[in-house]
Amino acid sequence: MNASDKIAINPQIQPTLKITLFAVPKPFIGQISTLQRNAIASWLNLSPQPEIILFGNDEGVREVAQEFGVKHIPNVRCTPQGTPLLNDIFAQVHQIATHPILAYVNADIILLNDFLPTVQQVGSKEPKFLILGRRWNLDINHSINFTTSEVEKQLRDRLQQTAIFGGIGALDYFVFPKPLFSKLPEFAVGRAGWDNWMVGEALKQNYPVINASRVITAVHQNHDYRHLKGQRQEAFHGGEAQQNKALSRGTFAGNSADATCYLTFQTPSENPRVSLVIIPGLNHSENLQNTVESIENKTHQNPEIIVFNEIQKPINSNNIRQIPQSFSNPVDAYNTGLNLAQGEFILFLNEGCLLKPDAIYEYINGFEEQAGSVEMVFSGWETSNTSIQPSPILSPVLKGSQGLHGLHIWMLPNLWLLLHPSSVMFERNSLKRCGEFDTNLSPTAAILDRVLHLSSRGFAGICLENIGVCCPILEENIAQKIDDCEYILNRFFERPHLPHWMQPLKPKAHYNCWVWLAFLAYQSGEFEQMIELLKRSLSYSSYSTAETLSNWIERFTRISQEYNSQFDPNTLNNLPIWKQFLKTLNSPEIKISF
Repeated sequence: MNASDKIAINPQIQPTLKITLFAVPKPFIGQISTLQRNAIASWLNLSPQPEIILFGNDEGVREVAQEFGVKHIPNVRCTPQGTPLLNDIFAQVHQIATHPILAYVNADIILLNDFLPTVQQVGSKEPKFLILGRRWNLDINHSINFTTSEVEKQLRDRLQQTAIFGGIGALDYFVFPKPLFSKLPEFAVGRAGWDNWMVGEALKQNYPVINASRVITAVHQNHDYRHLKGQRQEAFHGGEAQQNKALSRGTFAGNSADATCYLTFQTPSENPRVSLVIIPGLNHSENLQNTVESIENKTHQNPEIIVFNEIQKPINSNNIRQIPQSFSNPVDAYNTGLNLAQGEFILFLNEGCLLKPDAIYEYINGFEEQAGSVEMVFSGWETSNTSIQPSPILSPVLKGSQGLHGLHIWMLPNLWLLLHPSSVMFERNSLKRCGEFDTNLSPTAAILDRVLHLSSRGFAGICLENIGVCCPILEENIAQKIDDCEYILNRFFERPHLPHWMQPLKPKAHYNCWVWLAFLAYQSGEFEQMIELLKRSLSYSSYSTAETLSNWIERFTRISQEYNSQFDPNTLNNLPIWKQFLKTLNSPEIKISF
């Protein structure tokens, strides 16, 4: 299989698959006891009910196994520190398990009713495989009764509102047929490194590695590491973690993005791979036909094309949905197009934007090379007199040494410079998961708001090396941009899913944004607006007054370089309004928050 391969899954089938699910619980003490009980209860709620085997002799494991009526294997070889060894566990389960398909699941992972239908359908197509995927991180601090009819819907509603999609390197379940992984190195369970070895070993053995992230809902119940003396540091960097990493040397350390195949939900066979939604200009220019022709003449992907055309002028195209509808706000067209689109991927093209040759192919290839672990693909874009290439700046952020990373709110000024609304292709289901575009924002701001929202939810992106689209010059007014930025910033930090570590970064995000906007105001000659924005930035500055002034000059210089413009500090210093502002900064009546 190639990374571009995918398997369509129907989650509604009634599974008949018998499977053996095994785990190595932590001690049933405190918070982790509640979370592990939730996980085991969710496994028992699967239908048909799997065989469940709990390994290990930590506190409470035997009693919980008896309580839930599942198998318990207490005798497991351990490290000198008493941590169970995975090679012994996997060897034993190959001998003990009743069923030919095995699933190792971390003991804090809740599985829902999409798990068995997915495994059954993969097994019907592939004689050998390794299924894995990303998880959803969710705060849960109470017991869950999985015997009630509404519990799964309630849990999915919570996931929709507040869960964070886990990274590509965090692997919490592995599903495979015997005898794969009957022999492992002496990895310590619950320590870093062994899960990535599993991916590399399967690839080495030419097993199809199947990324089920989009289809299997694996819920990781967030927890601390108090069960370990060294807590999180011990789990990921302690002696046993280092030993795991040493045992992994010589085998590729993989993750979900290294899969050879990914799973998607089944859709009608006639559905397109890509939906292109053409957003009409407010003046209904004559560029619509050019946009459509740029799509049809330069791709063999046969995309769905949705055009909003109030004038109802016929468009010469064989594969177009012409919607006779007008919008006073283009963002309303984004939302209507999103609801109408049927493709796996979606791109919003402003009227007059022209796709480059092979652009759609390159966008799709960007998704598929990451085997279903990417939800956004950004390309470069150009106007008649400039070319913007985000890859050199954003790629190091998006893909670092530890895998795919995200964008952050304090990068809003960079994103505004680097991303065009028509240069971002989205995985449609992920986009819909975050709700509609915000109609309080301008089109550019609405796209950027959604990119930041997706990233804060854990969704990942990559940058293409090439230019994807040629666009008309964007006419942006500084007042609108200020209002949009303030709205995006405030909304971002009010979202209920926002990780706790992001809240302290709110001052940085505001400071970066107001200084950037102050430079744009200066560049356009709106000096009074510049002063007001710098005053705003003062309340978020972490520097002394003198340091803040110096930082403004440094940032103005750097931003001018990013915009290929000139900035001369002497010119700024000679402005009367700037001189007056400097005097007020020295006034004792000015109160500056730090």
